[in-house]
Amino acid sequence: MRWFQNGSCLTSGSIEFRNITDGTCFASRVNNRGVFHPTNINGKIGLPVGTYEVVIVQIVLTEDLAKRDHSHGHTVPRRYADYSTSGLQVTVIDNQTKPIEIAIWADLEN
Repeated sequence: MRWFQNGSCLTSGSIEFRNITDGTCFASRVNNRGVFHPTNINGKIGLPVGTYEVVIVQIVLTEDLAKRDHSHGHTVPRRYADYSTSGLQVTVIDNQTKPIEIAIWADLEN
């Protein structure tokens, strides 16, 4: 799973998908290999056919730690944590077998 434009993976965080037609949300944690499994509020895994807006949230708990000294990989820029600014969208087609791949620009101050 490629996350950043340079080919590296996000190694911590959460991702949420919101269906643009009916507003249904699916969410998942991202594991240390950049893999996620979106689930609905009932715990069912998978995204139905449709187009989704996407947000990625990453919380760094240690404010005192310099960005270069953290161990969670690249920092996700804050704009990707809000539907109004993320600009991320994915479309799931019928019988899709290809995994969803999302590429974002890393925080270059990292």
